[in-house]
Amino acid sequence: MIKESFSHLLGGNYSLDSLEIASIQHEVDAETLAIDTLQLAIDELQLKLKSHESKRQDYKSLLSPLRRGVVPPEILGEIFRYAVEPYPVNRVGLVCKSWRAIALTTPSLWKTVETTTPSDAPVNVKKLQTWTARSGTLPKRVEITGLDARYQCQCHQIDQDICRLASPELIRFLTNGPVLDEVTIQCHSHHCLDRLFGLIKGDENALSRSWDSIRHLALEIEEWAAPIPELEWRCLNNLPPVSSLWLELPPDPMLPSDILPALPSLDGLTGLHIVCDWPNLWILRNLRSCRNLEKVVLDSTQSARMDDVFTEVPTPVLLPKLEVLRFRQMGTRGEDTRMLRYLRMPALRTLELQYQDYPDDDEEEALDTPDKLELYRDILRMLSGADRVVDLKQLHLEYLPITSKGLLRILAILPSLTFLELAKIDVDRELFAIAREVDKPLLPRLRHLKIHDNCGAFDVDDVCQYLAGRKASATEVGPDCVERLDMAVSRQWLPRGTRPDESVQAMELRAVGVLVNVGFSD
Repeated sequence: MIKESFSHLLGGNYSLDSLEIASIQHEVDAETLAIDTLQLAIDELQLKLKSHESKRQDYKSLLSPLRRGVVPPEILGEIFRYAVEPYPVNRVGLVCKSWRAIALTTPSLWKTVETTTPSDAPVNVKKLQTWTARSGTLPKRVEITGLDARYQCQCHQIDQDICRLASPELIRFLTNGPVLDEVTIQCHSHHCLDRLFGLIKGDENALSRSWDSIRHLALEIEEWAAPIPELEWRCLNNLPPVSSLWLELPPDPMLPSDILPALPSLDGLTGLHIVCDWPNLWILRNLRSCRNLEKVVLDSTQSARMDDVFTEVPTPVLLPKLEVLRFRQMGTRGEDTRMLRYLRMPALRTLELQYQDYPDDDEEEALDTPDKLELYRDILRMLSGADRVVDLKQLHLEYLPITSKGLLRILAILPSLTFLELAKIDVDRELFAIAREVDKPLLPRLRHLKIHDNCGAFDVDDVCQYLAGRKASATEVGPDCVERLDMAVSRQWLPRGTRPDESVQAMELRAVGVLVNVGFSD
């Protein structure tokens, strides 16, 4: 309240004389001064408040679950394992002493060690020793590169005796070092491997417990060391007794398959992964020497093989234990799958055919064998004759351009399938409409259908309606086995705001007991 001598002025519209005006202005100045004084005090208190809030937050951080040890070290170590990938694990130790102590005592963080950065410096064997020691008794994975800073090696040249893989420290690590589970060696040419393997085998005093313990060996060879390769690579005859082998070979040497270096007989090999564009006949010849294979991956590296058309009919290759066969990055009109005609695989359960992922600009060529008649014949031959495939369970097709009739023709000869995956298939939208009209039930044992569609080839309602129709027409004699549908579709092929997972057909399919998962692929 203002002073009593001025309060009567608030109740009426009185004129002020000069003395009253001067007195009132004096009071205004006094109140302004009081407000400024209080504001300064408030500002000072605000600063003190922020200071106390900052200190309080600092003290609270000291009481965090990590500081108080609420999270057990073994759990924190597992968190580190998922959090640091693909970053170097040693960064965790830079946070604080406790984190460093936990990281150093968590073996799973150190079971993979890489020295794969090309450099002119020797291979960092000390790092290999330190990391593998910290991993304890866990299986160890080691990656070593023999490439210099120019991604080359001069060890094959005359008067040159420099090779990063030939260091005495590395030889000792690979012979008298720890037990190793997986080893990857990247080198410039096979000369590097010849020298390394020769030194390992030539060390008579070595225990070789590291080298002979390797379960999986991956060899990545950058290029040929000379225009005309030697007829045999010594390193192939000095391989450790591995059960799984990965070979990434240089580009096609443009030589007949019968003079290219061959793998020795590897009876203990159960897994083989070949990355190359070498002739199919060379691959068949090497598969013949590995009769105990259970899994084979053939990666064409997006290149056309030299003998796309077989110039001779090879004798069949029997792989009695092979269960998984995967073709990767095949040419859309290449004949990589022609090998299926000459492979005898009675135990085969999984077949994957992945074609190259690139658009075909030549429309006339794109119409070449639109129903993939050759692929149909390849699979049919695989299912025919002695030692044929009799119980194929899983089929994975990716980036395959084909018509609906062509795809249905292939599926019709595979009644044993329980799992079918169609990933980014370039097919017309009539597939499931035609499938509903087929007299003989298609894939009667199918339990799981998985579709990854990025080009609008499949309609969710069509797929759900087809599967629901199967359930409706099932009988006790011919029951329907479908249990699950997984679909990923592109948003760009659907109206804005569409929720395909909530469509009427999807809900009806769920109502008959099928697990339906529909989402977006982007």
